[in-house]
Amino acid sequence: MAEKSWWDVWNTSYRTRDNNDAISGELFARAAALINEITKTGQCRVLEVACGTGSLSRKLVYSSYHGLDLSPAAIDLARQRGQETSPPAGATPPTYEVADFHEWVLPVQPFDVTVCIDAVSSFRDQQLAMRKLAQSLRIGGRLVLTTINRFVYRRIRRAGGVRLESGPVSHWLSQGELQTLVRQAGLVIERSCTIMPRGNMGVLRLVNSPRLNEAFGPRFAAVLKRMKEHLGLGQYIVVVARRVG
Repeated sequence: MAEKSWWDVWNTSYRTRDNNDAISGELFARAAALINEITKTGQCRVLEVACGTGSLSRKLVYSSYHGLDLSPAAIDLARQRGQETSPPAGATPPTYEVADFHEWVLPVQPFDVTVCIDAVSSFRDQQLAMRKLAQSLRIGGRLVLTTINRFVYRRIRRAGGVRLESGPVSHWLSQGELQTLVRQAGLVIERSCTIMPRGNMGVLRLVNSPRLNEAFGPRFAAVLKRMKEHLGLGQYIVVVARRVG
């Protein structure tokens, strides 16, 4: 299946609602919290690359927002939802565009924040895409990026459904590889971690067992969750980086 067609199917199957499932709901909530800590004044121009159906955009604070996605079906849904949802106070309505980021011409005015949630593994040319992500930012602007942690993803037992590797994955990046790619693009990493511990196969079957995690109450479970995220056992890798020149 062609890349664009695959993402059309993915978005119309798994992103038809903003809270389609608990995992994506938590991911968007965690990503939005990170981004909104940066944009909380509201005076920020935000670019989201691979915005899908716009679920994250409806959780963000911004003065203006522009989303890009390769999938026409996703952008159609994003525009429909955008018309049904009010933007943040004082902000212009969000805009969405069908575009291949590899070929997209960067606007003259750079952005304050650029966001890319779980798309870097699918970029055909990851170095080119990362350079463009960096170049889209003003000096001092920040990139917020997430990608699946392959170590954890391979240790999740599933009943069925579409797996991401059946789609147009170019290369799964480790946390170290992602950090190198970000630095090579001229960005300074401010934060690099994993979030959302998961997995029920191999060593993760023990680490994430409900009996262990619930044995000493919710406070212990919260501490253990933060520890696992720090140790790299979260399902998603998160990087926040700043353009310095």
